[in-house]
Amino acid sequence: MSIVLKTLFSLLDILLLNISIYLAFIYFETNFWAVNSQEFIYMVVYSNLAWFFLVMVSAPYNLDKSWALVKILKNQLSFLFIHLLVIASLMVFFEKNYSFLLIAFIYLLFVPTFFCYRLMVLYFRKLFSKDVPYRNFIIIGRNFLAVDIRKFYLMNSELGYKFNGYVEFEKGTIPMEKINAICINREIQEIFCCVPLGSEEELSQLINFGLNSLIKVKMVFEPENQSIQLNRFDKHPGIDIAVLKLDDPYSRIIKRIFDLFFAGVISVLFLSWFIPIVGLLIKLDSKGPIFFIQQRKGRRNIQFGCIKFRTMVQNLESAERQASRNDPRITKFGSFLRKSSIDELPQFINVLLGSMSVVGPRPQMPKHYDEYSKIIDEFMGRHYVKSGITGLAQCMGYRGEIRDIKDMENRVRLDRYYIEHWTFWFDIKIIFLTLVSLIRGSDRAF
Repeated sequence: MSIVLKTLFSLLDILLLNISIYLAFIYFETNFWAVNSQEFIYMVVYSNLAWFFLVMVSAPYNLDKSWALVKILKNQLSFLFIHLLVIASLMVFFEKNYSFLLIAFIYLLFVPTFFCYRLMVLYFRKLFSKDVPYRNFIIIGRNFLAVDIRKFYLMNSELGYKFNGYVEFEKGTIPMEKINAICINREIQEIFCCVPLGSEEELSQLINFGLNSLIKVKMVFEPENQSIQLNRFDKHPGIDIAVLKLDDPYSRIIKRIFDLFFAGVISVLFLSWFIPIVGLLIKLDSKGPIFFIQQRKGRRNIQFGCIKFRTMVQNLESAERQASRNDPRITKFGSFLRKSSIDELPQFINVLLGSMSVVGPRPQMPKHYDEYSKIIDEFMGRHYVKSGITGLAQCMGYRGEIRDIKDMENRVRLDRYYIEHWTFWFDIKIIFLTLVSLIRGSDRAF
């Protein structure tokens, strides 16, 4: 479940719980504000504290987007029953003599509304959501944990995972050639490794394979001391650890929240008035649209429209031919926009739309993708994550025209380093270094 839905469900649950308590007291005690207001406050405090405590220890909102009706009932009824037991124990501990009818009436009001709006959300999500294609996966190793994972996804087909076979160790090493052949022939999207790797070299080999093949790799192990959760049935066996930080759901959420916050602030405080001014100057300088939308290859090689301020006269070569020094196509005002990198600012719109990130590998033209993916072994790995407005390669000076193969190899090397070593503070550092490089200027910008 997304953060938005978790927050919505949490706020609505608390609101409905307190409304139910209020209505129950109104029904049984018409003058409770004069006589039993203290008892009402105690009940509100008990109920809310109990609710927050159970949310923290049992995570009732960690439901998959494809959850079925039976799972909703099992998970949420368990949660409500434990909440009732906690309320009862608190009343005994504080010696509060609430009537059985009052407590029953509170839950009779709360429980139906609690489930009704959940079912409505479930209905509308299924109504408006597109069918998600199956994610083909294989399992490295064949032990009890591997068998349990296979059974889990077979029994929970609504999660969209399709098992494509086991890959067993051969003489204690990972058979990478066999894995590569299976992944190509069966279009594998995820690999679960259920056996401990013998060395860091094997782990590095598996990471590089996942990056170059755009396949998510997860290490799975059985937890030693895991507390029982109310929603345990909705988890597959064991604990999976993403070998890359950006494969971890929480890391992706943090990165996306930062992208939305940063791009939102820039858009509202700056672009909202800056775009009309720059647009007017572009129009005065040359004929044509304000924006230039160029097709680029992004995450998983998916093409998207990369938005820039138009810096050239309209021409038929813009989609294929890179800008070069003293390029006659560049307008006078466009030259200023390119040297100052202002032409890239509209890409914050791409960030808000979700096709780009603030920090990541710079997107390439389809022509360059087709050319360099054939001659640079690790080129594909830079398309494992969303493209960025800026990146490690750019703040280290590799920007602008690609002059030779060595230039692209250095960009790939730095982009791969960024993907393999990503942290939130690494993004902040790259943004800071980008600002420093913009202030200093670069002879690669033209």
